[in-house]
Amino acid sequence: MIDPTNSTAPARDPQEPTTHNSAMYANPAAIFASCGKPYVEFRRRHDTAVIDYLTHQCPSPTARILDLGCGPGTLALDLAERGMHITGVDASQEMLDEGRTWAEQRGVSEAVEWRRADATTVGQHDRLGTFDGAVIADAFHWLDRQQVLTALDKVVRPGGFVAVVGYRAPETQREWWHPLLVKLREKHLGAADLAGPSTPYIRPQVGHEAMVRASPFNRVSVLRADYQREYTLDELVGLQRTFAYSSAATLGERQEAFEADLRSTLSAVQPSGLFATTLQAAVIVGRRPESR
Repeated sequence: MIDPTNSTAPARDPQEPTTHNSAMYANPAAIFASCGKPYVEFRRRHDTAVIDYLTHQCPSPTARILDLGCGPGTLALDLAERGMHITGVDASQEMLDEGRTWAEQRGVSEAVEWRRADATTVGQHDRLGTFDGAVIADAFHWLDRQQVLTALDKVVRPGGFVAVVGYRAPETQREWWHPLLVKLREKHLGAADLAGPSTPYIRPQVGHEAMVRASPFNRVSVLRADYQREYTLDELVGLQRTFAYSSAATLGERQEAFEADLRSTLSAVQPSGLFATTLQAAVIVGRRPESR
């Protein structure tokens, strides 16, 4: 439910998504426990091509946009800096609190409203109003996607859009160091994919684009854009604290040993301490058919 006080891929991927509301999990707010501050510090912002593409979907520079599974505002604040008015929705109070602080630091507090809620319930609350578009960035896989798209049909205005954003397009190459991280997580946590401490990850069986095409927003366009990423050793180690399957809350007393092992392994394969790769982002935009 909406908090009346108005108070964020799968575990096999070391940079797989963000965030955090879903009727699929008994306690969605706990999935990203302990990840708030590391998320702001170590998660990279989306590539400019992604922000440009989303901006071009909007009917005006001051469009009203709903960000579901917003986390601390990784995408929301970039859109706010473009002039949009954002309502960020997340199940995690920790993420929302970090988002407020980050918005103040970036000078966009007035442009962002933060709401604690389950993403599947947004169509049930008239006080949220209607939106020119909705974005779900690195979060769709955590949600009951069909329920979310049904809910969005109630709050996205005629002519509006839904955009599913991913830092890595499906079936594209992962970071070259990904297999090393998988082996280390299995060594310290076992082979099970986790959605936070002790909670099994529910892996989607159908791709995001297919889900959007089966929804009311079935007029689909897709952007794929290559971009480069480079991390220092410290950044790459810190990044692991932002994932539900390797967060401080999930690792518990094993965190120190995991990170020491991670540093040793990565330093051995890349003595320079710099880790660079080329990735491909994806933005799936769905609109209702024009005849509707």
